[in-house]
Amino acid sequence: MRWINRLLLCLTLAPAAAAADATNNGMDTLLLRNGDSMGGKLLSIDASQTLRWKSPDAAEPIEFTLDGISQLDLHPSPPPEGGGDFPCKVFLTQGGALEGGLVSCSRDTICLQTWYAGELKIPRKEAQSIDFLPTAPDIFKLAGPEGWTYGKVEGLQNIESGRWIFRNGAFYADKSASIARDLKLPNSAELQFDLAWSGTLNLSLALYTDSLQPILIADKDNGPKFGGFYSMSFNSLFVDVRRIKQTEPLVNLPPVVVPAFSQTNRVHIDIRARKKSNTLALAVDGQWLQVWTDTNGFAGEGTGVRFVQNVLQGGAGQVKISNLRLAPWDGVWESDQTNAPPANQDIAWLTNTTTLAGAVESIADGKMTLRGKKDTAEVPLGRVRRLAFAPPTGPARELPAGVHATFANGNPVDFQLESWAADGVTVRSPVFGEARFDPNAFRRLVFHPLDSAAAALTNGLR
Repeated sequence: MRWINRLLLCLTLAPAAAAADATNNGMDTLLLRNGDSMGGKLLSIDASQTLRWKSPDAAEPIEFTLDGISQLDLHPSPPPEGGGDFPCKVFLTQGGALEGGLVSCSRDTICLQTWYAGELKIPRKEAQSIDFLPTAPDIFKLAGPEGWTYGKVEGLQNIESGRWIFRNGAFYADKSASIARDLKLPNSAELQFDLAWSGTLNLSLALYTDSLQPILIADKDNGPKFGGFYSMSFNSLFVDVRRIKQTEPLVNLPPVVVPAFSQTNRVHIDIRARKKSNTLALAVDGQWLQVWTDTNGFAGEGTGVRFVQNVLQGGAGQVKISNLRLAPWDGVWESDQTNAPPANQDIAWLTNTTTLAGAVESIADGKMTLRGKKDTAEVPLGRVRRLAFAPPTGPARELPAGVHATFANGNPVDFQLESWAADGVTVRSPVFGEARFDPNAFRRLVFHPLDSAAAALTNGLR
């Protein structure tokens, strides 16, 4: 009876309105298996799998059992600065990734120091590869509104122009508006940011532009002079890319469907560009969806970026951009299968583009020891860009169903959820054992198993 009463209270909320309110107000969002959702705050999950939820429309916390819940979207606080020495991302053989500072690696165990769970020990046979994250001093992080140029979207009918607003570490726009900045994009770059929206998603991103004001594409030939750039448009179902030059016809590169856009309203975007190979690439929530190669040569003639929110008259939509990061990219792909190691060897890609193959004996004290066919090499860890381990022998191990979580930085991970409280989240995993995580580590929890009927409702709602 308690469950039925709580559920009836939830059903009085309009799902779409609840999701939009949660996005605008920074609330968490709870998605039920019947397709309904509500905004509020996750308070706790106890060992009996009872979830306590604080709704702004209820005087007392509401209790749910987890078998009636499909998904939780959370609004974590920003992580602390710094990640220890040798920051890296460990990709797991069964899917998912863990970030932290690499402490050591033996033949059996990888030790990772994290801000969100302390020290994690991962069996080496559970690790597919390690990517070492760039630590160059020219990494750009979104820190405030200074340095950005604000522009108006003018010249189009049925468009109401507005202005981007910066608050709580993020840019917001609910009317058509532009912000731009010369970020001094390098010739090979990686740009990441978190994107959230309510209503209709219609955001454009100009890459390698020299203009800090929006360009009216329909009248580009007669407008102010500008250099070539790429326009990447994020819509409700897909992303398309256009090559834009003032004196040349528009060139459309193949669009890519993004399933996450119809399933949620918050994603992590990762874009990579390399002038040498005339390529752009897009990942959403850690999944690489498309690599574009411009057969006409690289169009970008500037070093800036420009975000343009487009809202038609009478339409509704708000967009939020946060955690924007820019770093040089050395052209090495995490999932580059063409560079897969031999079946019985580890392989290391170094920052000078050379590779070493053999068996990694250890990583300790800032050095990697790798035994090759003829001799053993000791390499400073600062020179290692990526390390892929020889695949384990035997059949892949089945992981038990539980929770599919998404970290705040977009990395996925699976585990069994034991309990959730304001001071810590207790989880259990066959990969790293029992661990206690900081609640701010996560921005989404998807509960398993999710049957096909519930999945259809979920996809249709968001």
